Amino acid sequence: MRRTNVYSYMHNQKIRRIRIKNSTAYMIREGQQEYELMPLEKNPIYGFLLLTDLILAQMGHEDFFMFYEPIPDSKMAFKGMVCIYSMDLGPAIAGLRVDAYDTEEDMVEDACMISRAVARKAAISEIPFGGAQVVVDFENPQDVLYNKECVFPLLEHIGSLIEEFEGKLILAPDLNASMLNMHIAMRKTSHVICNLNEDQTVEVEAKMEEPGSPNGSGDPTPFTAQSVYNALKVAFAFQEGLEEGHDVSLRNKKILIIGLGKCGLALVDYLVKEGAKIYGADIDDYTCRVMEEIYGVKIIARNREEVKDAHKFECDAILPCATGGLISDKRLHDFRTKIIVGAANNQLNQDRDAILLHELGVLWIPDFLANCGGLINAVQEVQYKISKARPDKVKYRKNYKIDKVRIQVDEMKSSVWEILKTSQSENLSPYEVAVAKAQLKMQDRRKLRWFQYMAKKSQ
Repeated sequence: MRRTNVYSYMHNQKIRRIRIKNSTAYMIREGQQEYELMPLEKNPIYGFLLLTDLILAQMGHEDFFMFYEPIPDSKMAFKGMVCIYSMDLGPAIAGLRVDAYDTEEDMVEDACMISRAVARKAAISEIPFGGAQVVVDFENPQDVLYNKECVFPLLEHIGSLIEEFEGKLILAPDLNASMLNMHIAMRKTSHVICNLNEDQTVEVEAKMEEPGSPNGSGDPTPFTAQSVYNALKVAFAFQEGLEEGHDVSLRNKKILIIGLGKCGLALVDYLVKEGAKIYGADIDDYTCRVMEEIYGVKIIARNREEVKDAHKFECDAILPCATGGLISDKRLHDFRTKIIVGAANNQLNQDRDAILLHELGVLWIPDFLANCGGLINAVQEVQYKISKARPDKVKYRKNYKIDKVRIQVDEMKSSVWEILKTSQSENLSPYEVAVAKAQLKMQDRRKLRWFQYMAKKSQ
């Protein structure tokens, strides 16, 4: 059967939005505002709709939206998806991920996997937020990353979409998105985090500059690196049979960082001070040369082909800080390390790989646990009471305190230790323990939401 391009179908049928909820597909045609049932008989995208619905149901997502619509004041069309995993604990943090996707199925995979990871990250960090994801298919994602003026209409349109959710979604940057983008999206909605603080500026139209926001949380990267570094220290202490809270030394430990971007660089700073033997791998040769010359990092891979085999390097720990999917059944027996802990999201190819890795004696700290520092920092911009989590009660950028963030990130070391001890005593992988802890927290709240809904309905 010939694969049908879903966006081409939407364009030809003049459909600007598709929604899948509770195993039912809805659509909005051009010029309309209300959803109607989508006809499925002889529908050429029926296979795509069915597969997407199966994924959503199996993973437990709450809602899914697909967009193909013109962007005001632009010749561009917006091709994107919004996937909501959970709003059980509060408004869902929706990361913005922009890429030149090959297929709509790739977009669905990113949207579903990362929205779940964000929800789990919030739950396990004891912060009252849910998880969602915005994925955008865009031919030149670097234009978005560098916040070029040509993408301002796209960012404003995304801000308008977030505003439609009336506070149930809060936008944050993810792949190929930045704090600068959040500043532009804020033209259309206040439901945004990770804007620059007021001491920094953003270049806007006509090369003018605008200040960031009072109490903007700024770049989350340092806090992501802090939580990864903390998790790495806990992992080494646990493996060496030390007591909780023992400050294990990383001196002379062979540590490989795969991905030498902002977070990789921040981790290098930590490891240099510790006296670790640092090795690096990145697809960009220029970045590798800078890390060699300035930090003395020993590069083992400096292009896309070489990086594919970087995980085979023999070392004490691997820190994945690039894209996801490092851990897969095809690579499990290639690892020559005892610890994997990193900043990259979505490190597993599939859930069972974490269990197989554990059985092989490799200690993997789940990504949503290890890299939680960035989210902990960003949500400090948001204030609301969970018992009154209505849009009009949500306040932004009122009381951001960086010292409080650092304390909260450090407190997560106890959570990592607790999960490793439970893993050991119950003979489970750390991933299974961490997932159970996060999911139970969300499910308890979901039950309460259901009871409240039924009580209100019966009145």
